[in-house]
Amino acid sequence: MIEFVPRQGPDSAINCPAIVCDACRKQINGRGNIVWAIKVRDGNQETPEQTPLYAAHKGACDRAVEAWLMTQYDDQWVPLWEEIGVFLKQLAHNTGRDFSEDTEGEYQRLIVRHPASDPHAEIPDLPVTR
Repeated sequence: MIEFVPRQGPDSAINCPAIVCDACRKQINGRGNIVWAIKVRDGNQETPEQTPLYAAHKGACDRAVEAWLMTQYDDQWVPLWEEIGVFLKQLAHNTGRDFSEDTEGEYQRLIVRHPASDPHAEIPDLPVTR
């Protein structure tokens, strides 16, 4: 998850923005994934649903987050991931453009379905095996 991490130092105390792994709670430097799931829709009538986004180191951590995520939803949900570097480039690009001005596509309403036990509310001890 994107967080401000408090830092105390000789010059001053500051809050440093960082991506923190939702499995091990350590800063992600380099290789990591954004992990989430979507509900498979039955036709175009249903409003798209997805989970919140989670961040994890590649490997044991993203597998642990995905395994936990799949325990929170029924079998109509499919896990997805995106490399953090790609996600951040897309996010930066989209902060400079207004979806309502896109004449080539239509952006749909989306429901973000939160899990019953959200690790952002209380950090779980996710089983990370290396």
